[in-house]
Amino acid sequence: MRTLLKFFLLTYAATWICWATSFAILRGSAAANPALTVIAGAVLLLGVFAPGLVALLFTERGGTGGNAGAGPSGLQVAGGHAMVCVRPGLHTGDQTIGCVVYRVVTGAWPNFGQVPWYLMAAAIVFSTWVQAGEEIGWRGYALPRLSERLGLAPASVILGIIWASWHLPLFFFPGSTIRGQSFPLYLLQVTALSVAMAWLYWRTQGSL
Repeated sequence: MRTLLKFFLLTYAATWICWATSFAILRGSAAANPALTVIAGAVLLLGVFAPGLVALLFTERGGTGGNAGAGPSGLQVAGGHAMVCVRPGLHTGDQTIGCVVYRVVTGAWPNFGQVPWYLMAAAIVFSTWVQAGEEIGWRGYALPRLSERLGLAPASVILGIIWASWHLPLFFFPGSTIRGQSFPLYLLQVTALSVAMAWLYWRTQGSL
């Protein structure tokens, strides 16, 4: 459990440092220098991949801080890209359900913004592989170790809370797609998604 705590702390630190750096770049003179905007985007993306990179680092060191035999020492990646491909569908599904509930309650569809549908489709294709950087860490590294100690159901809930809280800085950064939203509702959504993905993980024998 101590190694898992180190994994979570290092992941949070690496991600939040990258995101804060990206925000600082954009807040500066990035508007007058397109190259800085590209750099800021790359640094932000590096933060997104931090869970996977930290997981690979810990796995390279034996997965237990050098103490072999104290738990799983590898990444659970059986079954190829099954989970990575399913995750965008889960996101789309829960958002669609939310829109339908909003329609039933208010009698109107929510405001979808001004982004063209083809840009949304392109973003889904791109984000699928970006999200793989997260999944290597959350489901590939952390979930098997939490499940071994707590059981799959409690582990999925705890990991959902940790996963949602990892996004917390994005609720305050200008330009973020989730800035100003309700974090408690987001926490419920992500935790529910974590439970669903843990079930899929179990049904696919530990597939990412």
